[in-house]
Amino acid sequence: MPIDGALIALRFALYADLAALAGLPLFWWSHGAAPSGARRAAMAVLAVGGIVLSGLWLLASAAGMAGTPIFAPDLSIVDILLKETPVGMVLALRCAALLLVFPLLLWRGSGWSAALALPACIAAATLAWSGHAAASEGAAGSMHRIGDALHVLAAAGWFGALLVLLHSVLARGGRLDQAATLLHRFSLFGTIFVATLIVTGAFNAVMIVGWSNLPALLHSLYGWLLFAKLVLFGGMLLLAAANRWRLTPRLEGALRSGETRAALGHLRLSLILETMLAVLILGLVAMLGTLDPLA
Repeated sequence: MPIDGALIALRFALYADLAALAGLPLFWWSHGAAPSGARRAAMAVLAVGGIVLSGLWLLASAAGMAGTPIFAPDLSIVDILLKETPVGMVLALRCAALLLVFPLLLWRGSGWSAALALPACIAAATLAWSGHAAASEGAAGSMHRIGDALHVLAAAGWFGALLVLLHSVLARGGRLDQAATLLHRFSLFGTIFVATLIVTGAFNAVMIVGWSNLPALLHSLYGWLLFAKLVLFGGMLLLAAANRWRLTPRLEGALRSGETRAALGHLRLSLILETMLAVLILGLVAMLGTLDPLA
């Protein structure tokens, strides 16, 4: 695989991993979910994955700069990235947050998901320091990174919720009344996530390109990929609205009548499609971070 392809693939895997790591405990916390062995195992796997993928991302970045194979990078470039750029600080903070997840997995109190969510969200938020926002300087740069971090966390919250909801309607032996309750309760948090994504997404676009250069996006690969991302996001909004206002009430009605097959099938299909769109958006984000917006 070419270096650029490897870097994009690693960025995608890292984004998906950290989004799930932050999004799952946020969802569990918002719904008062009790700790379980499966939930702890999932967080442990994601934390390990975040550390491994961060290391591979560093190697791929160094290899891309030096034009060397990913597993035989120029170590001097790695040293420069770690010591003379923000990459070293970002990776140190991310790895510290990821390592903190492991002792918190032993937490047995009622606030276990909130305790896990804190370091997980810190780890995910560091992604804002490894993309275009990292190049911004001064007070504007700080605002840009804060906006990007909020964008990442809102996306993570939505992605984590989709994973839980999809599992709830696909798992054998799962209780459909619980799935319906989860879907109904998520509506408020989903609205907050969507509003945050729209506001911070618009702010980040202006910060990356600038008002005067927005028309130039029509003539760049970055602009077309950004447009594709917006189309996919619009598709997610439509599916989320259908889930909230049509499919969930239909499932609740079917539970009362005992005829759940058709309603559950439609809801499963909608959640599968919404999750697929989220994964495609993560892939586009991984590509966008490697491109010059105006090239």
